[in-house]
Amino acid sequence: MITSLDELTFEGGYPTVETIHKIYDQIDVQRAAQAYLDFMPALSMQAVLDAHQRDYGVSETGGMIVYAEPGEGKSMAIGLTYNTESIYASMCVDLKQTGPAVIEVPPMVLGVINDGFMRFVADLGNAGPDRGQGGKYLLLPPGYKGEIPDGYFVFRSSTFRNWVMVRGLEQMTGRGEAALAYYQEHFKVHPWGEGVYQPGVVNASFKPGNTTHPRDIRYFELLDKMIQYEPLSAFTPEELGLLHALGIVKGSKFQPDERMQRILSDGVKLGDGMAKAIAFANRDPQARVYSDRHWERFFIGGYTFERDGARLLDSRTLFHYTAIVVTPAMEVQRVGVGSQYLGTYRDASGAYLNGGQAYRLRLPAGIPARDFWSVTVYDAETRSLLQNGQPKPSVSTFDRPEANPDGSIDIYFGPQAPNGKEKNWVKTLPEQGWFTIIRFYGPLEPFFEQTWKPDDIVRQ
Repeated sequence: MITSLDELTFEGGYPTVETIHKIYDQIDVQRAAQAYLDFMPALSMQAVLDAHQRDYGVSETGGMIVYAEPGEGKSMAIGLTYNTESIYASMCVDLKQTGPAVIEVPPMVLGVINDGFMRFVADLGNAGPDRGQGGKYLLLPPGYKGEIPDGYFVFRSSTFRNWVMVRGLEQMTGRGEAALAYYQEHFKVHPWGEGVYQPGVVNASFKPGNTTHPRDIRYFELLDKMIQYEPLSAFTPEELGLLHALGIVKGSKFQPDERMQRILSDGVKLGDGMAKAIAFANRDPQARVYSDRHWERFFIGGYTFERDGARLLDSRTLFHYTAIVVTPAMEVQRVGVGSQYLGTYRDASGAYLNGGQAYRLRLPAGIPARDFWSVTVYDAETRSLLQNGQPKPSVSTFDRPEANPDGSIDIYFGPQAPNGKEKNWVKTLPEQGWFTIIRFYGPLEPFFEQTWKPDDIVRQ
């Protein structure tokens, strides 16, 4: 591997044999690292879809998992920046198996369809065309040219495998068995033209599972699995060309030799390091929400990650390394509709948040969220809910935290709760980095106008 450009030698303008080997190693490692970054949206989605069957035992033709217990119910799951308040219902829909699929959506949920590349297909519910009234959606497979019936909201997917997810609040769905029964009755997927059926609903609460993509050579094994299953039309020639150079070719067996296994492993390590730097130290000026504070946005260039017609590669990596679900409802400025997010990895001094230290976050009075707000803590390594031994690593509207005389609310973080502040405290773990996200469901004008903004997190 090249450690210095001075190592490269040329004789009469031609590279020496040693230089040729070093350069090709470098080319292949760089391609592997780039593939790790470029295909992260797809591999994150494939990991989500695979977990439905592997970890929870539901089918890929309509079986549903439900986090029927808010908060603590997700405490055993490894999944990118889950929230602790919503009652999630999630399905993998494989259009290769079902053909055109009907999705029956209940009223007053916030949902989405993402394709196998985690690209936006449709919003469902409050931010979708049914406007929270519920309705029937028809999802068409790649290349479909058949009849399109009336009476549906119709969308096309570029991939066979798709993710259909909705989230509702406990006051609507209930919790536990009530939530399972609610979604089984009101949230259904079935092939178009066939009778309605529901192959099974599984309560995923308190069950271990991992919906994050591999971060070793298995990343490329999963990528090969996707390439073999999906139509070539789901990928650009450049994407396929990059994979072809790494030995991933549709219709061919992926068999990297010893050298290539080492190259791919090194590429993942390099790519993952790049992703960490991009996510936790993003250099785009638009990452910072407020000029005087360390809060950052997760969508730069919108949900398509574009600016002036160009794809913002680092912005795409920033989002997909830390989060799942791509929808305009998470970034379009619509007062009282959808959701908005603020994240930070640093305290007021600019230092990374350290699990061994004590901190305070002050939220000024009048938090601008119509439906609810929450402050949730995540493990910097897994980007998942911090497994800290508490029922849930968050404080939200529903916890009714204690307020200060002026209406502001202080949230505390650290290994020990300040005396008398247990209700407003999230436990952190020494020697473990963490970050936090503030969620605003039904964001209000002061959020968008920035007449309300949270303080920086300060070390105590």
